[in-house]
Amino acid sequence: YKRPGLGRATLSAEAIETGEPGDGTAQARHYRDEALVPGMAGPEGRTVSVGVLQPASLGGRPAQRIRAELDGVGGPTQLVAWFVPRGEWVYRIVITWPRGYSGYARVVERMTADVRFEEPAGLRVARARALLVPGVAGPLRELGHALRRWGLPADAVEPLASAVRLAPAHVDTRVELARAYFESGQVDEGCHAAAEAQVYGPSDTGALEAGVRCELARGDTARALLRLEEARRVDPRDPRLRAAEGALKAALETQGR
Repeated sequence: YKRPGLGRATLSAEAIETGEPGDGTAQARHYRDEALVPGMAGPEGRTVSVGVLQPASLGGRPAQRIRAELDGVGGPTQLVAWFVPRGEWVYRIVITWPRGYSGYARVVERMTADVRFEEPAGLRVARARALLVPGVAGPLRELGHALRRWGLPADAVEPLASAVRLAPAHVDTRVELARAYFESGQVDEGCHAAAEAQVYGPSDTGALEAGVRCELARGDTARALLRLEEARRVDPRDPRLRAAEGALKAALETQGR
């Protein structure tokens, strides 16, 4: 956005799919280290200084925030970037404006105060299908999957448990139920669901991954690593096992701090 005599302001927004729930810290650090290197030129100008990563709030949700000062086309430019986690996504919102025009800062405050994170269309469709076709495993499974990915794992448990009762041999549903339990803090229930998944699919990589997540949830990283190695021997290229490996590495890094 540019007004004659008032400089140039910009806003960009992007949904980053992470595959794992998080707090946005990893994405914020990556952005800082890649896009805000002091002395390096970027789309909005050369980075002059970068503030520390700070906890914040946006749209009623916890977030990570970075402030920076750039040398833009029109002179000194302020940048603020928010990283807002929501389930398996992190929303990145970046706003820049010329430092010499304080009115822009007030506009930014009003804009960010009105930000809301509504349910995605996919989740609304899944809710509708589950209502239109009640008592069928497929729509219930899709609803539970969508709820968990949107950061509502506790809400995902009931439709997934119902789908398991309707189709007990469907291993992927049991794996999804285990993840919903883990992500909602129900470790014992999650480990039970993971064990049941392995009964129905002893060589299924999703079930093996759930076993790794069980040990992680219990805090036994050594056993989690052992189970991951066993699973990787079944299929070393499976993306779900790579995801479990990423979760394990994150847990080990947290323990090492």
